[in-house]
Amino acid sequence: MNEASTGTIGETKHAVLSRELSEFLIELSIAVHRYAMYPPGHPSLRPAVENAVGRLGEIFMDRRTVSIGVANRQLVIEGVATDPRHPVLSDLARRLHNHQLGALSCAVGIGPREMEGVLELLAREAEKDGEPIGLAPSRIPVWEHAKVYPVGYDQIELMNGSSGGAADDGSHMDRATQLWLGLAQSALAGDEPVEAAAPPDAKELAE
Repeated sequence: MNEASTGTIGETKHAVLSRELSEFLIELSIAVHRYAMYPPGHPSLRPAVENAVGRLGEIFMDRRTVSIGVANRQLVIEGVATDPRHPVLSDLARRLHNHQLGALSCAVGIGPREMEGVLELLAREAEKDGEPIGLAPSRIPVWEHAKVYPVGYDQIELMNGSSGGAADDGSHMDRATQLWLGLAQSALAGDEPVEAAAPPDAKELAE
């Protein structure tokens, strides 16, 4: 499981991803990596799809959707950010970030065919293909039970209405963290704010 530090206003605490969420993220990352390595029809691809779908099946035992936010070296799921030092998950975060994607969501009903399409899309190399996926949203496939979200810079609303730096008493997040959270919330199209996950990474993304 992946431990992450999540900061609330005026408080810092540690949170740990559930086993189901952690294992799904790892299987998803492995599957994307395989699709990036092997040509269509390779025997290593089908098991990767089945493993990812199987992990989602465990998650959907007690929920109907799962959404993943994207930062430069971290993924955010259920309000918890993954460890930026985790080699497998940070690689997936980097890939999605390079494609200027802010989030990925999957819903109950997703099967191997849709998952295969998602993996093929995410496995593209932004540097080699010439254009990040997020810059061509009209070319993103439409699936019934899965969706990828370009980063919505034009939809950002900074939390707390702050336009300056952190407050002297530490009760407000700094502007870079607010920006990062705004990006994640906007991409996820969610109504509930995502909790602060890692201010250093937020500053890096904001820069």
